[in-house]
Amino acid sequence: MKIRPYEKRDFRYVQDICMATSKYAEEDTPTNRAVQCAMYCDYYLDFQSDYCYVAVDDNDIPVGYLLCVVDLDQYRDCMQEMYLPLVRKINSGEYFRFIAETKVCERYGRYGYTAHFYVNVLSDYRRNGLGTQLLQALEAQLKEMFVEGLYFIVGQKDAAAKAFCEKMGYEDIDYLTGAVVYGKKLFTEEE
Repeated sequence: MKIRPYEKRDFRYVQDICMATSKYAEEDTPTNRAVQCAMYCDYYLDFQSDYCYVAVDDNDIPVGYLLCVVDLDQYRDCMQEMYLPLVRKINSGEYFRFIAETKVCERYGRYGYTAHFYVNVLSDYRRNGLGTQLLQALEAQLKEMFVEGLYFIVGQKDAAAKAFCEKMGYEDIDYLTGAVVYGKKLFTEEE
């Protein structure tokens, strides 16, 4: 297993992982795939792929990924213009939940958490340190860019993801309905 920057040829594999690790894993229909990938995958790969990494197997096939946004304003604008209209048309409940979450999350940028990420690894490849390696690669890149801090949203009942965040030095900075927001400053006042 190795970690490398995302490449365009990884697009469908990343979408497949996005679905396989989502609440729609057992219902991978074209409609559910369109909604899930529009909200949690495609924007990152289309517009911020320089901050995306994949964990690959011995055949260079992605088995996990980390997707990141460092321009929250562009993210908000592009999502509203290009991706969310499809979500609203297909699943208005998911659309309104996502919009509400996005509005709440805008405040994190004001507190210095100026980037956010998603990390997912296929179940057969978990507990091998891939998530740790993916996040370390991203953090190193963002430190070089002087990005102040990162945040990550975890389901309230996802004990493994919460433990991962805490192991990686993230602290709970907020609570949303059914979720915990973890954040980490990449620079302290001494640096």
